[in-house]
Amino acid sequence: MAGPDRRPPRPARLRHRGGARRGIALVLVLWVLTLLTVMAVGMTAAGRTETALTENLIAQARFGASADAAIAYAVFSFMAPPPAEDVGQGSVRQGGSGGMAAADDAAQTPDWVPDGSPRPWDFDGNALSIAVFNEQSRINLNEASAQVLSALLATLGAQEQEAQAIADAIIDWRDEDDLKLLNGAEASEYESAGRALGPKNAPFVAVEELQQVLGVNREVYQHLAPEVTVDTEGDVVDLTFASAAVIAAQQGIALADAQLQVEQRTGPVVPDAQAPRALNRGGPIYRIQIKEQGAATARTMEALVSITPGRNPPYQVRWRRFGLVAAPPTPSGAPNG
Repeated sequence: MAGPDRRPPRPARLRHRGGARRGIALVLVLWVLTLLTVMAVGMTAAGRTETALTENLIAQARFGASADAAIAYAVFSFMAPPPAEDVGQGSVRQGGSGGMAAADDAAQTPDWVPDGSPRPWDFDGNALSIAVFNEQSRINLNEASAQVLSALLATLGAQEQEAQAIADAIIDWRDEDDLKLLNGAEASEYESAGRALGPKNAPFVAVEELQQVLGVNREVYQHLAPEVTVDTEGDVVDLTFASAAVIAAQQGIALADAQLQVEQRTGPVVPDAQAPRALNRGGPIYRIQIKEQGAATARTMEALVSITPGRNPPYQVRWRRFGLVAAPPTPSGAPNG
């Protein structure tokens, strides 16, 4: 039989140290668990982000391929002879899923005209809309006179003095000399306005350069940019497919009168009559806008295309611009997109 425990009692100080060590170990375990949790959450978030980026890249590549197919489809439609039937009827049958189906469909739809009317089209299950604009129906920034530019700005809502100042500033931006027009702006005016750079003194190479012209604020640019171009030659504007603002500026008439011209060309003059057959298709340079359908925020592509029948390939894409929009496509008869 074991005798009584004769070991001396453990000092209270040693018992306290043992408890403290166990507490520290528990805190360390909790910190390690917290760190592992944070790392796991971070890795999960990173994985989700990478997955979303990958899905977005795939969707963008799919849209880019569909948009390129839409450009080819639209070009073929403009190169095909006008159909002998269905002229003037408003319905547009959706296109095939590609290749010969798209070509056959293009040949059987009503006349294609570059008036900006959106046409529904389906390519490999992707619902798109195609709108085509005649680039020659815009005002050339490098060729237009100050009078035409001022009239265009006034039509778009600028006050007379502001319109004249911006028009002269545009001329001073593109001309090669340092002589300021009456209401224009050369290097000293840009310096007084706190601009680091003065006028370019060379032709515009992109419409976006307007944002650097003195007096062109964001609102002015948003109204002016859709009506002008740098991709045509000469100062001749094809008014057949021009917007009301361009027609008013070119003809020196009121915007309301120009809008009447646009309305008359987009439908039959006599009620219930067929619209006149379009003999003029504009060109050879077109601006094509493609937009996804059925999405709150849709992918878009805008491309400038030059068509030259007889060449291989018969068209050249000068530039492409991708974007995201929430608004619907520009309706027929509205200002150029």
